[in-house]
Amino acid sequence: MVQSRNQSVLVSVVVPVYNAERYIAAALSSILQEHTVPLEVIVVNDGSTDASLTRARALGDPRLRIIENQGKGIADALNTGLAVARGQYMVRCDADDLYPANRIAQQVNWLSQNPEFGAICGGYAAIAPKGSPLVQFDDSPIAEEITLELCAGYARTHLCTYAIRTDVLRSLGGFRSYFKTAEDIDLQLRLGEACRVWYEPGIHYYYRLHRASITHTKSSTEREFFDAIAREFQSQRQTTGMDDLQRGIVPPPPPISPSCRPLSAAQHIQKFLLWRAWYEHQAGQRWQAISTGVRSALTFPSNLATWRSVLALALKPVEATSFDIKPTFRR
Repeated sequence: MVQSRNQSVLVSVVVPVYNAERYIAAALSSILQEHTVPLEVIVVNDGSTDASLTRARALGDPRLRIIENQGKGIADALNTGLAVARGQYMVRCDADDLYPANRIAQQVNWLSQNPEFGAICGGYAAIAPKGSPLVQFDDSPIAEEITLELCAGYARTHLCTYAIRTDVLRSLGGFRSYFKTAEDIDLQLRLGEACRVWYEPGIHYYYRLHRASITHTKSSTEREFFDAIAREFQSQRQTTGMDDLQRGIVPPPPPISPSCRPLSAAQHIQKFLLWRAWYEHQAGQRWQAISTGVRSALTFPSNLATWRSVLALALKPVEATSFDIKPTFRR
């Protein structure tokens, strides 16, 4: 089905962009392959100085809308998109990632048939800079409601796997600009308090690991602080009905030491692969686990702790494995 210009929009896809010229055409093309659902793709330019917008316009698709945000940050960029969104449902795609085919149609169909739910999400996969697969994060083979686990502070997947009713997002006030990172964790936790959320197994998003992504430009101290404060705010809301931000109290982030460097792309890939190796080990797939562990070690060979972990994969019996390595579900 080809969407006409005057056809009402059902889905708004918000794509925040900052200097993503290398990947943006692939990201937008992966979204625009959807022709069975009337949609708009809102490209929010957050102060790009490269050819990102030129690459976007070159696609020549009338469903694209380009909005300026003037470098105000990721939360404000997402809110800029939300403010102009015309769709009944909203989804997000970062400008360096990819959507699988039929993802939008499947999620919209599910939400239309289950009006008691405000959002649906699913698993995702990490891919290397050139798009080769690294590891899948499909947390459960079971389709299930995850509202209670969100209310318990556990965000099992990436926010970009979500399709959310636009009126629910607006009732929450959108994203909170206090969060320089972890704005997605804060939103997921608040979403669980506002509506019922469903998890559908399968890969709903391809998350690209590369050196220019936010994970690799923000210090680990800053990322860990905002991640923790999102959960602290949730605890405050559950205890007193409001959190500090809602009271007008703004906790200052910790000072960033010049020696505290961001996680590199290679280190991030290594962490994901090591998590997968222990997951396979726990599942009884010893040789696959060792193979994945070696891949992890070779990604960043100077990390001796990873080599020790690979040795443990080879020596530990399955029943003795302690599976306590958790992946990071954010950029």
